[in-house]
Amino acid sequence: MDSRASETMSFFVDVVTEDSFYENLTLGVVKILENSPCVKNVRVNRRNGCERNAIVNWEQRHGCVLPEDVKNFYASIDGFLLQWNLEIAGEEFPVGRMEIGKLSSLKRYLGVGKDRQSGTTTSLASEEGGDIEPEVEILVGSTEDVVAGNSKIHTVNPRGSKLFEIARCFPTTLDARVYLVYTNKAEQTSPEIWLHQETADRWYHLAEDFTKYFRMMLVHLGLPLWQCCVVGLPLPTWVEQVYFLVGPHLLPNIIEPTETISSSLWNNGPTNLLDPNIFKGKENKQRNPRKK
Repeated sequence: MDSRASETMSFFVDVVTEDSFYENLTLGVVKILENSPCVKNVRVNRRNGCERNAIVNWEQRHGCVLPEDVKNFYASIDGFLLQWNLEIAGEEFPVGRMEIGKLSSLKRYLGVGKDRQSGTTTSLASEEGGDIEPEVEILVGSTEDVVAGNSKIHTVNPRGSKLFEIARCFPTTLDARVYLVYTNKAEQTSPEIWLHQETADRWYHLAEDFTKYFRMMLVHLGLPLWQCCVVGLPLPTWVEQVYFLVGPHLLPNIIEPTETISSSLWNNGPTNLLDPNIFKGKENKQRNPRKK
């Protein structure tokens, strides 16, 4: 095969590979949402991956070793953002959101006690892009109050842990945040995912690892406050109405149907594998601005 044919084939594979990567990453959720009659304008923000030395520098700075799934995620894509609108009476409302913060947003958060007199809080969602990009370390409240959101979740007090914010619940009016938590348990093999409700200063265990949290996010279709729904926190009435329209089976206290799209995806769907090696052939092309 001559070099020209090889270059042509390489370019073709590169284009397909990027689309295949996002299809594999989202487990086909984009198509599921697009097939919903009331969901409009589903969009995924495509991003380059992080350099390996950026990941190593983060680990050295914070004294934490990122698990392989998190490393592969950031080596493949620097954060994740999927959004969709809900159409009601011919008008669209931006209510659907799945987001993982960029690597640069993973700043350490420190517990400072219940009075919070020495702590400060800062909004992490930018007004336009919505990316989580705090420029300074932010102090959060005490980790004394730990609550099991439902009977299937076992919680452990995260006092003394290292916490790094990876997402905020959307909409942000509830002021709840999601943390990557390195606990002091000797048997812990990877950081866990915890939800912190700041107004009540309560902690809820969400997932054992990052991959499971990411799949939970996909299964819940980016519905508003889905993390709060998982742990059994009450939802505003308008949010419940959105669930009834898009994913009624995801609401608690609802009789579970025998089979749903999300339950089938969770139980039988493929595991999303985040392998940065699929981008090796297209690394230089991807860094150039895409031409419209």
